[in-house]
Amino acid sequence: MPRVHAAHDIRGAAIDDVWNVVSAFERYPAVMPNVLSVDILERSGRESVSAWRVLLDGTEMTWEERDVFEAPHRITFDQVDGDLAVFRGDWQLTDLGDRVRVELTLEFDLGIPSLSAVLDPLGAQAIEANSRGMLAAIGEQLTALEKVA
Repeated sequence: MPRVHAAHDIRGAAIDDVWNVVSAFERYPAVMPNVLSVDILERSGRESVSAWRVLLDGTEMTWEERDVFEAPHRITFDQVDGDLAVFRGDWQLTDLGDRVRVELTLEFDLGIPSLSAVLDPLGAQAIEANSRGMLAAIGEQLTALEKVA
């Protein structure tokens, strides 16, 4: 199963400020052009179910995922319904002193075994590019917030 990992360091921000931006999925469409919508369908304690619509290399993907917010700064997610056979991963924030590292790791299965040799590398490239864009947008949002403060 293909695995994608993207990381982005954010300098000059407190880890709790980064956490507040990363964990606010419903705000992603305002700052991430490829994220069309995120709706929180359920919220209970440290878990939620969210519905996502995302443009991935020009193709719209939709899914619902169960999100688990873990202490101190980790979110795991697993698709419960959607376009792919498997879509799961995690967000991990790490305080490195002068910067906060935000990492997004994903595993996916397109669900077409006969074409996986051809489609998996293309899917991985598209998901990695989208993930890097999301991380860069989080960094830009924090920079904009710091300028306002």
